[in-house]
Amino acid sequence: MTTAPNTDAHDPRIGLDSRRMAITIVAAVTFLVTWIGTGLLEVKAQDSYVSSPGPSLLRLALIAVSGAAAITIARGLRPIPRNVFIVITVFLCAVEALKSVFTIDTFGADTGVLADNPALTTALVTVSLIVAVAFPIVVALALAAVTAQLVPVAEAAAPAVLCRRSRAAAFGLFAATGIVLLVWLLRTMFVDAMFLFEYGDAFNALGAAVGFVSAIAALRVVAESRSLPADEPALGSSSSGTTPRSARTLAFVIVACGLLLCLESTLLAVGYPPVSSLGYTGWVISMFGLVLGSLVLAVRTLNCAPTHDAQPGDRAQPDDITQSDDSNVANDGTEVGSSGSERSMGS
Repeated sequence: MTTAPNTDAHDPRIGLDSRRMAITIVAAVTFLVTWIGTGLLEVKAQDSYVSSPGPSLLRLALIAVSGAAAITIARGLRPIPRNVFIVITVFLCAVEALKSVFTIDTFGADTGVLADNPALTTALVTVSLIVAVAFPIVVALALAAVTAQLVPVAEAAAPAVLCRRSRAAAFGLFAATGIVLLVWLLRTMFVDAMFLFEYGDAFNALGAAVGFVSAIAALRVVAESRSLPADEPALGSSSSGTTPRSARTLAFVIVACGLLLCLESTLLAVGYPPVSSLGYTGWVISMFGLVLGSLVLAVRTLNCAPTHDAQPGDRAQPDDITQSDDSNVANDGTEVGSSGSERSMGS
């Protein structure tokens, strides 16, 4: 009695299944919403017209939710990267929480405490810059790494489904690019249009959010396409357990720039300056990063899915091959027999 070899023992395809991927997408959207809310409350708490610690208390709750969402995203990483990510996330959330505590103490004691301590003010500004830039980048890295992992063939969608998903993801990326570019062009062409300057940033925030979600969906399509057998996807299968590095890099750029652009545009839409010390420079960098990355990843996503739907009758089954071989043998025997008869008659 022979035992069948365990082909799954060394299978590097350890990507998320459909249920865990859905949880990851929900966690990513939750992080996006709480991250924006944290930035809004930070600026509101620093507003001279606000004399209540309420925004800082609510900000503490949002920091905790965003940290939990980030850790949920990292569940699909390997043990060592996951542990490193958790440590970094806890550290960044603790720093943000300390900032809120300092703000609450300032309101409770004296509103001029920060102004009388330039060293403390400089430290808070530096920490704010580090967290505002580092946290989205770290989460974007984890999200791209988790989504880019190949999945078992049984978890990969059918070629026809992948075609629909690739078109939907590419449409979302093109829509995000179109929204951001259209607002920028209209602002450039119609400088005196107050409507564009009052509500244009709201559309930019919407475009950044659409690009953020679409980049995750596009990278998932690429990963599932690479998980199909070698004769299915246009890009071919991969045994390394990862998608092409270019697709992962593009998704990372879009997610990171989408987080920053959505936050900066939301702040500008409600009448506050950008929260990070990067200011408008960071807004411009994130905008062009989102636009360029979305365009390239959209084209890459359209090219990664199968270009035609495989029909059940298109592929030769083993039984059909056997029957065909048998008929060929029979035909060969008939031809040999007929050739022998002709020779005997000729003699």
